[in-house]
Amino acid sequence: MSDWSVRRIHRIREMTYAQQYLEIGVNKGDTFLHVQLPRKDAVDPAFLFATEPVASVDVRFFDITSDDFFTSTAPRSSYDIVFLDGLHTFEQTLRDFIATLPLAHANTVWLIDDTLPCDVYSSLPNLMQSLQQRKQAGLSGDPWHGDIYKVPLFLHDYCPNLDYATITDRGNPQTLVWRGNRRPFESKFTSLEAISRASYFDLENYAECMRYASEDEAFNLLAKAVSPRLESSLDIFSEKT
Repeated sequence: MSDWSVRRIHRIREMTYAQQYLEIGVNKGDTFLHVQLPRKDAVDPAFLFATEPVASVDVRFFDITSDDFFTSTAPRSSYDIVFLDGLHTFEQTLRDFIATLPLAHANTVWLIDDTLPCDVYSSLPNLMQSLQQRKQAGLSGDPWHGDIYKVPLFLHDYCPNLDYATITDRGNPQTLVWRGNRRPFESKFTSLEAISRASYFDLENYAECMRYASEDEAFNLLAKAVSPRLESSLDIFSEKT
């Protein structure tokens, strides 16, 4: 079980009072089945476990691609937490992220997996190529993150109304994303094409764009952003009742 993902998602839940959860890329269910939230949606074209015993009105499984999911009537009206752990490619992960924006609200939080490769072989978007080149280099293991590291670069340049931090400790690197204006804002890339061409070796020049942080630092930043909004919402609710 990827306990770091479950731990981080539960930290978001406790901080935001989340109720509705979406996970893209479920595979064996190592994260999804352990996340404790009232209403959960799982999307994967090929689940590697039996979903029927777990499925209910509140826990739903969609064995389709994420593109088909987002273009259907299946999504809920909004999600409080979105976990993106699908294909290890910049293009598909970015498409999934953008597709969730209309399903988000002011306090929605995203957790994007695999956003910092451990080496150049891990950064290759093609799994077979990654494994083959690692073997040819005489290295053991099979870590694979793909080129999702480009997503934080995109967020930096094209989403000034979103804040984020790339967690680098206590488990697999992941990027935490929430609504928050970043000021002062200054783009670093000349075009989206420049981001798509960024290599693993370019990352050392883009630490500012990646916004590296420890897990605790990232969640402290999230708390500073969402706590005032949640308190305001609770105050309005109290006044109405």
